[in-house]
Amino acid sequence: MRNWFRGGLMFKKPSKTTNPRAQLGRALKAERLDEALGLYEQIEKQAPDEPRWSHRRGDLLQRMGRKADAVLAYERAVDLYAAKGFVARAAAMAKLIIAMDPSRGDVLDRVDPQAARRLHRQNRALIVTADEAPTADYEAPPTDTQSLITDALPLISDRQAPRGETRFTKPEKTEDITLDFTEMELLEQPAPPESLVSQRPSAAALAQLPSMPLFAEVPRRVLQALVKESTLIDIEDGQRLTTAGASADALYVLVEGNAVGRREVDHQNLLLGEGDVAGVSCLLSNVSYAEEVIACGRVRALRIGKPLLDALVRKHPPFGDVLLEVLSRRMIATLLRTNAIFTGFDRSTRANIARLFEVRRARAGIRLVEAGKRSDGMYLPLHGRLIVRAPSGKRLGTMELGLAIGQDSLLTREPSRITVEARSDVLVLRMPVERFSKLLMKRPDIVQRFQITRPR
Repeated sequence: MRNWFRGGLMFKKPSKTTNPRAQLGRALKAERLDEALGLYEQIEKQAPDEPRWSHRRGDLLQRMGRKADAVLAYERAVDLYAAKGFVARAAAMAKLIIAMDPSRGDVLDRVDPQAARRLHRQNRALIVTADEAPTADYEAPPTDTQSLITDALPLISDRQAPRGETRFTKPEKTEDITLDFTEMELLEQPAPPESLVSQRPSAAALAQLPSMPLFAEVPRRVLQALVKESTLIDIEDGQRLTTAGASADALYVLVEGNAVGRREVDHQNLLLGEGDVAGVSCLLSNVSYAEEVIACGRVRALRIGKPLLDALVRKHPPFGDVLLEVLSRRMIATLLRTNAIFTGFDRSTRANIARLFEVRRARAGIRLVEAGKRSDGMYLPLHGRLIVRAPSGKRLGTMELGLAIGQDSLLTREPSRITVEARSDVLVLRMPVERFSKLLMKRPDIVQRFQITRPR
């Protein structure tokens, strides 16, 4: 190997026949930073479309105090990440640039969501969008759009229901709003080992995860506000992103690393990775975080404050639809991956169960479940106000959003022990008993598992 000079320092020029990535690791370990920088440049030339090398070169340049050069490297990473559909990573890079040079607000224009949007729509038969719907010349499989806010059908009390049943119908010649779940969303990830290396999913895999609509299905001005006003945070191993019982004041989008979500009522912990969201409780009204989310190793995330989300919904109401979809997907996925009733099923079966849920609207005064009557479904309330009453009609208090209602009666066909009443319009996810009964015929072990796990 020949000696060469950079910045007045002498080090060995890498041989063309040597693996530069192996050399890079050795150079970084030995703190030979100039040599490592040359190797990064060599690797970038060999893989010009791979954004992580520009990203890492920017990190090294920043470490070396060469801020202007680091900004240029990060700009290249923004462009490459966005072009490949890694829009959250592109946003994170843009945040780094603005933190280093606040005058560079123009970098937000480089966070282009087009590639991410194309991937998202290729992986979904149904989408919720706050931006333009797919056009006739859109180069992707047919994709339908829907609105959870305006298209959710009302729950209409069935006056012909037997006295001992609560039953709802819907307007004739109408179709329910459902969510198009993929198996990727419901993948049961193993518990993290003591030393966990974050797995980097492909852009196509990220397109199936709940954070993608936040970046891919919003207008440019909303996306730029999300990036500009959010906070890029680095969480060290063992630190918390959210704390159960604390006020739910922000949504977190994981950009790098892994975290574990756990709640006392869950059968097992939930491993989160890039593309997942934490703190979805903030999308509900006036609630606390329901789970602890703890970093496993170093985690980088975008923190999006609830006041910002609320302000963007006021300015652009269709954005509320996207937030409700993110909330709905995460709530159903968490239920199926952590509740003892469902954890024994493979992801294909869990995806089929997830598709049994429909989005419905309960008008004020509707009783979702009623004491002494069998329920006609399981409900996950998303938005609105609920109160709980005893069989005597006495008010017991309010019910927190996001908690499952009616599951006991759904599975055992026993009467409900409480009444849950809507005090305002309430948007709910509903699994009708008719759909679940068909699943029970194929999988009767669901009832057995529920009877084993329910409180005695």
